[in-house]
Amino acid sequence: MAQPTLIDIGWELPAYTQHEDGYIYGTWFCGRPTEKYYGAFPKSFWPRAKVMLQIPGGLMLHWFSGTVGREPGIITIDGNKEVSPDVVCEGIVLPFDDCFFDSAFADPPYSPTDAKRYGMKYPPARSVLREMARVTKPGGKIGLLHEFLPVVKGSGAKLVGAIGILNGPQKRVRALYLFEKQG
Repeated sequence: MAQPTLIDIGWELPAYTQHEDGYIYGTWFCGRPTEKYYGAFPKSFWPRAKVMLQIPGGLMLHWFSGTVGREPGIITIDGNKEVSPDVVCEGIVLPFDDCFFDSAFADPPYSPTDAKRYGMKYPPARSVLREMARVTKPGGKIGLLHEFLPVVKGSGAKLVGAIGILNGPQKRVRALYLFEKQG
């Protein structure tokens, strides 16, 4: 019996995204952010990411959500109450039970300098990944937007892809790292 592919298990791929040998990859030229908020998503990033991560009828976590508005099926979490998240959470321990969400996404500060701009303590990417895996159901999708791939070993997640995110000259190059919660 053939091993199911990423597409068979529900990874919908937007434009400029490929898959081969069980791995998702691509490069998205997303344009400049339309928000004035520091760290806002490039223009076309969030619609593409949601296509991949949101499970129809499921509940999705969006951690470090910033100014992204509320949407059905998505719980926003941020340490800054001024951006009106569904849940205010300043630390790196989420106030949810294990295996609560069908999918999860986080866009944490990428460095201690970035964290200082947000008025928070720097959350190491490895800790963020581990906590997202804790609150995601087995087989669930996890996305992490960051400048580097965190150590995956011991996180409870398996790396299944990486997509380069570009948004213009003199701007940081980030990657959307894709994971599947392990059983």
